[in-house]
Amino acid sequence: MSGMRTACLPRVMIAAEKSGQGKTLLTCVLLSLLMDMGVEAQGFKCGPDYIDPMYHCYVTGRPSCNLDSFLAGERNLTGILGRHGEAPADCGRVCTRVALLEGVMGYYDGISGLTVRASSYETARLTDTPVILVVDAAGRSLSVLAALKGFLTYQEDSRIRGVIFNRLSPMLYPGLKDETERLFDVRVIGYVPKMKEFSLESRHLGLVTPEELPGLREEIVKLADRLRPGLDLEALLSLAREAGLLSWEEPSAYLEHAEERNRQQPVIAVARDEAFCFYYEDNLRALTQAGAHLVFFSPLWDSALPAGTDGLYLGGGYPELHAEKLYENQEMREKIRLALQKGLPCIAECGGYLYLKEWLADTKGRQWPMAGVLPGGSADSGRLSHFGYGLMTLESAGLLGDRGDCFPVHEFHHWETGTEGRAFSINKPGRASGRKCGYMTDTLYAGFPHLYFYGSDIAQRFVEKAAGQHTKRTKTE
Repeated sequence: MSGMRTACLPRVMIAAEKSGQGKTLLTCVLLSLLMDMGVEAQGFKCGPDYIDPMYHCYVTGRPSCNLDSFLAGERNLTGILGRHGEAPADCGRVCTRVALLEGVMGYYDGISGLTVRASSYETARLTDTPVILVVDAAGRSLSVLAALKGFLTYQEDSRIRGVIFNRLSPMLYPGLKDETERLFDVRVIGYVPKMKEFSLESRHLGLVTPEELPGLREEIVKLADRLRPGLDLEALLSLAREAGLLSWEEPSAYLEHAEERNRQQPVIAVARDEAFCFYYEDNLRALTQAGAHLVFFSPLWDSALPAGTDGLYLGGGYPELHAEKLYENQEMREKIRLALQKGLPCIAECGGYLYLKEWLADTKGRQWPMAGVLPGGSADSGRLSHFGYGLMTLESAGLLGDRGDCFPVHEFHHWETGTEGRAFSINKPGRASGRKCGYMTDTLYAGFPHLYFYGSDIAQRFVEKAAGQHTKRTKTE
């Protein structure tokens, strides 16, 4: 069984007034600058986003994990942060390592409507993390302080302990810094000047992935050099050291009978390439903890599943951008179709789900045959469909659980299909009505909703089903 542990992890959150304020780019610059100082910097992302953690990892070389209280639950959220920052409680608070938590949306914006649930603020409160608020100074001077005061006073304990002024003239900075620290109990950590020459490109599901930007590493280094004079990194580290010790607990479900499961180590093939790249790091960890051996492969470039595959995980991503190449790899499509028809356990989320359909339309509307495991096809709807959090309830028993089991999920997709299935119902939080969607059998889950394995027994069920496949396969070899 699990027990309480204590992590000594200096940390701060980089939050903003609203979306579109450059949190990801600034977080990457700060991570880069801290690493230049010899600090072991670690990124985290509040909320369900897949792409922002890719940028953190690109800069630091360390996996960046999501912190989402809706998907993971409060206890598991602190457990994720604590596990990645675990160190002796008597570490002396020496700041040789620091975590930067990148916020989501506006600081107080929660899952839906007028709630702070799953907001950056809630994450800061749950994890006792000091917050640096990025405040937009473009087109205003002292009015910035009125906006800052609103954020400081909206909640009795806002957790905001520092501020960085964005798009501020260097000439205005000294006076604005003095006035801010005279009026409020916050530290001014620095400023970012107006810049037009560098920004991160976006597409229909958010930012493009870092691997798609040639020369990105060099650009971040240049940008860091430009911003370095305006940022007080020592003040940031001092603030990070004020974060409280973190008490956390590893979810017990993954520890019980782990030794038994690890003996079999069924092989789960994970699709990971340009077309399939949306995976929560902790989903992969949960599968490993449940006893699986993960092997990565490419539906774009490989001709067969990895040797000894006992289960298949097809994550989300951008298959629509690579539909022609996926079609051309007929050998892989055929082998996946036959393997699933023979009962290979499979989880296929969003992009992976589209790959299992009969056809997929690319961004020009051209239709390309896909794996043909599921009926129908999918095409661009012209908008984000069913965007946001949901509660998914199983209509009957299958791979993920029993009839009536309910899981928190997240959806974001432009491509839609007219044949969506009816294996489960999905409702927005706080709403009674919803829709039927998805496919599920004893060995298959396929649907638009992205799953989060912590806080449920999905990982155990999937690995146990793969272990059964492993036993059958080894008996016939």
